[in-house]
Amino acid sequence: MSNNADTSVAVIGAGIVGICCACYLQRSGFKVTLVDRDEPGMQTSFGNAGGISPGSVAPIGMPGMWRQIPGWLMDDKGPLFIKARHFPRALPWLMRFIQQSRRSRVLEISRALTALNGPTFAAYQPLLEEAGITGLFHKTGQLFVYHTRQNMEKDTLARELRSDSGARVEYLDSKSIQEIEPALAPIFEAGYLMPDNGHCKNPLGLAQALAQMFVDKGGRLLKSEVQDFGFDSDGISGLLTTNGPLSAAKVVISAGIWSRDLCLKLGSRVPLESHRGYHATLEEPGVAVERMCFPVDYKFAVTPMSMGLRIAGTVELAGLEEPPNYNRARKLVEVGQKLFPGLRTEKYTQWMGHRPCLPDSLPVIGESPRHPNVYFAFGHGHQGLLGASQTAKVIDELISGRELSMALNPFRIDRF
Repeated sequence: MSNNADTSVAVIGAGIVGICCACYLQRSGFKVTLVDRDEPGMQTSFGNAGGISPGSVAPIGMPGMWRQIPGWLMDDKGPLFIKARHFPRALPWLMRFIQQSRRSRVLEISRALTALNGPTFAAYQPLLEEAGITGLFHKTGQLFVYHTRQNMEKDTLARELRSDSGARVEYLDSKSIQEIEPALAPIFEAGYLMPDNGHCKNPLGLAQALAQMFVDKGGRLLKSEVQDFGFDSDGISGLLTTNGPLSAAKVVISAGIWSRDLCLKLGSRVPLESHRGYHATLEEPGVAVERMCFPVDYKFAVTPMSMGLRIAGTVELAGLEEPPNYNRARKLVEVGQKLFPGLRTEKYTQWMGHRPCLPDSLPVIGESPRHPNVYFAFGHGHQGLLGASQTAKVIDELISGRELSMALNPFRIDRF
């Protein structure tokens, strides 16, 4: 970076991805302004399941999954719901999703996810150490359990992808599952432990602590909505916000689902769909859970957190304007009672957030093909917390002109 260069960077979006980008760029000497209409971490980063899993390398869409969709839609406790009036808008995305789930494409996607998610702990470490919050991460492994061994065998490809990525997998019978997590009901015949995975016990606390460190080190946090981009004879000159214009030599778009409209203003269409996810956090659960658990047959996650036990999951396709359907969160609690005998449900909070998903489960990371000083870091879907640190590291490398720590071709915005 030249001493005479304009080092100003505007990062749009103060979720965990944008916050990590701002922190990494600040460490490299850039003058960063982090822009969001909300306080840091208050959208999807507030309510995620907290998983930190380097071995999470299987995309959402797997071969043959489309055959299960009708059954899911008929089950009021199922993992997928599509609002009828949103279906025509969601259909093109769903068709792309099915196309991306063929086996050959899944193998390509898995290699890209390995490059992005594998270094997550290492990429987070310098930020956690500087902020003094290393204790927020618990590397106690993640437990995946199945009602029957046959059900686990159906999931063979996902397990093979994890093994191929180098992730350690320890297979368990029903007795071993009970020894590892006694709070689980004795209804699971088979499962496996991924001992190198972990979880964050307070995702909002993580986002807020990193944002505060960013401000303490001289970063600017601007609470404002981005309405458009400023242009001059050289191209993008900054942002037009509800607080007025903001000059910036570089712009990073990391605004989650709202990145779609911002990209459209710059001439780039991106098939970004909101996977509306729900959680219920039980404040006094009455059961002790040691690690993040995935009852795979139910397609949700259970995570012990500092504020209680969080049950998170489901996918709802209903757009951005539809009010939350908190029956989805209550269904999670009902199933949780079945899986964890003694679970106390008198006090819990519920939440819905917009997970920004592309049809291939890969985010958009890289430089705009139309505007050389605009960079993308969005669309991490169900893995924003997981992918944020390495995304930020490579965005910093890209803007700083250093050698990239991973290839960005699989993540380009014009891949569809």
